[in-house]
Amino acid sequence: MRALKQIASFCIFLAAMTLQAQDKNFVASAPASVQLGQQFQYTIQGGEQGQIQLPELTDFDLLSGPFTSFSSSTQWVNGKMKAETVASYTYVLRGRSAGEFVIPPAKVKIRKDIIETNEVRVSVTASSNTQASTPNQAASSGTAARTSATGDVSDDQPVFLRVIPSRTSMYVGEQFVSELKVYTTVNTRPVGGQKEVPYEGFYKQTLDPDQTSSREVINGQQHVTQVLQRHLLIPQKAGKVIIEPFESEWTIPQRVSSSRSGSVFDDFFNDPFFDRYQDVPVTLSTRPLTIQVKPLPENAPASFTGGVGNFKFSAELSGQILKVNDALSLKVTISGTGNIPLIAAPKIDFPPDHDVYETTKSIKVNTSGNKLSGTLTYEYPIVARHAGSFRIAPVKFSWFDPASARYVSASSEEFTFTVEKGEHDDDGNQIYLPGLRGEEVRNIGTDILDISRAVPVFTTLGSSPLNKKTYWFAYGVLLLIFLGLIVFLKVYLRQKADVRLSRNRKANKLARIRLRVAEKARKSGDSEKFFEELEKAIWGYLSDKLNIEQSGLSRDRVAELLAGSGLDPDLEQEIRQIIDECEFSRYAPASEKSDLDHLYSDATRLINKLEQNIRSK
Repeated sequence: MRALKQIASFCIFLAAMTLQAQDKNFVASAPASVQLGQQFQYTIQGGEQGQIQLPELTDFDLLSGPFTSFSSSTQWVNGKMKAETVASYTYVLRGRSAGEFVIPPAKVKIRKDIIETNEVRVSVTASSNTQASTPNQAASSGTAARTSATGDVSDDQPVFLRVIPSRTSMYVGEQFVSELKVYTTVNTRPVGGQKEVPYEGFYKQTLDPDQTSSREVINGQQHVTQVLQRHLLIPQKAGKVIIEPFESEWTIPQRVSSSRSGSVFDDFFNDPFFDRYQDVPVTLSTRPLTIQVKPLPENAPASFTGGVGNFKFSAELSGQILKVNDALSLKVTISGTGNIPLIAAPKIDFPPDHDVYETTKSIKVNTSGNKLSGTLTYEYPIVARHAGSFRIAPVKFSWFDPASARYVSASSEEFTFTVEKGEHDDDGNQIYLPGLRGEEVRNIGTDILDISRAVPVFTTLGSSPLNKKTYWFAYGVLLLIFLGLIVFLKVYLRQKADVRLSRNRKANKLARIRLRVAEKARKSGDSEKFFEELEKAIWGYLSDKLNIEQSGLSRDRVAELLAGSGLDPDLEQEIRQIIDECEFSRYAPASEKSDLDHLYSDATRLINKLEQNIRSK
């Protein structure tokens, strides 16, 4: 029994060594030509598992990967064991720009050995209809649908999208329904939030999609279908209108091998049974669709404002008797099924010399039954400006009925209204002639007032203020004040711009502020802060007064400048004495500190002397 175990172990060892002795050769491959923006696969395949080190991809974007698959098979032929192992590593790339590019060799690390693959040449071509393609995975692995250069996805793929219109031929302004559906034979789902199909050249109204899925047999294979989006569309221009391919991100499951340690025994017993599935992101694209939009007939009536469908029309006036400057409104209502939101306001022939304000529009739409219907109301506000009897010509409205392929017109009755004089009108027996006269608008703050016709009141030159001496005296005084302010501002701004002069003038003020801080420290018993602030007051004063940066202050420099200014040499001695005493007291023991009151008086007196002497020089 022990001998049988040893023989079995020896056989297993020989098999493992045979697997390890295979040719360590890895081959990289990719499509020879792809379109700009199209995804493609870069695959590294060899006879052993290893760690992949990709080269620097300067001309491509790495979208995903690696997706690993590993398989092994063992055969006995004429008493000899033949083992074959295939390890595959797949990356999804996309070109950044058009041109001829080379992907440098990748490196595969197997234990202590590093093996290089071959380089791969890829041609990226530009196209006006470039669409990102899905990775070209094997159907047996449950991978993505394949996208061609035009964005077309064949119906025999496991997952694809379709835009399905209810009609492909209609008139301009005629509505139809379009659906975006997904067909799948594998477990799939969209990635993140899904955008809507743009439908350029169409007025778009979103409808609720079906919440239930269904099954359809396509090319002999059963697919699960689901309506993702449903839109009600109205074409805005005639001719061939193309619904461009629409892209959407999805995930599909792909088989990947389970990770193992990589020992010879694990490689020998590696089996696809232990593989798992991983969601792989793919880009699905719809086919381009052409919609034939027919133009409307050319014999459109003058009252046609763009309505296409089946409508009802009515108009009404809010009143018939009113006073001057009162308001009334004419309301036009259009209801029915069609392009309700796109109908322009009918033209109304109003009496002249009345104020007609901006037309207001209100709309209520309904999309039940996959049809756009509703009510559109236009209201024309009018303000009566003259007394008399007036008429509004019948309001006409025309629309195009696509069912009968002809224009339909409707008209309202003629409207009349009477404007009576108001309480404050004083027109007497004047006759109103339309278009020849306007009047001042009363109590309407947003209106434009009419030109005043009152005779202006003139005064004699002798009564004018220009003929009085007090006027010219006040004028001269104000002029002198104005000129004085200009001179003052110029001098003030010049002094503010002179940094040296500004520092010199503020030196004494800043020194006094530091002396007050030192005085507070003396009263509170903080001798350390007292000596520090006192020393800062003297050095700061000298820095500002002599125009020296504090970084360049030194006793010799101060002595040189003071001597050059012709000051009393005793002042230099006092400066040295006070500064030395402050520095000594800051670092001396408590018992050897100077008298604070005496030192504060000396410093105050010193700054006063410096200020008086320097100012007098």
